[in-house]
Amino acid sequence: MSIELIDLDRVRLLVGFEVDGTVTVHARGMCDTRVAAALRDLADRLESGTAPCPCMPGAPGPARLTAGQGWYASDLTWVDASGRVWDLRESYRSAGNLLWHWTGRASEHGVPLMSTGTGSMVQSLDVVRALYAPVVLAGGQG
Repeated sequence: MSIELIDLDRVRLLVGFEVDGTVTVHARGMCDTRVAAALRDLADRLESGTAPCPCMPGAPGPARLTAGQGWYASDLTWVDASGRVWDLRESYRSAGNLLWHWTGRASEHGVPLMSTGTGSMVQSLDVVRALYAPVVLAGGQG
């Protein structure tokens, strides 16, 4: 185990996430507006896949708190740019009778990567929607 002391005279912004979900922010000498802008920028970078720290490839990010495109990690669903919710545990059927399954990975932009039933083709969900519409649940309920 390594314990590193943090010199708060040297660190201007420190964010702590406790196991119970409590968040603490220490921003010595920074105004709240600059702190909020820095955290917003960091959040945008994390969601866009250009994060300053590596993550497990294809792993969903934290559950989102507002509507919009992105992951809802708690139940493995994806919300596309139009607001449609995709349950990635399900299979989908597209034009040409292609069957698509989630590969368990995401593109460099954080979009779920889908594979055909045979596994011969892998495309992001956005590409599948654009090129192979209509895309519905394999059982026909979509």
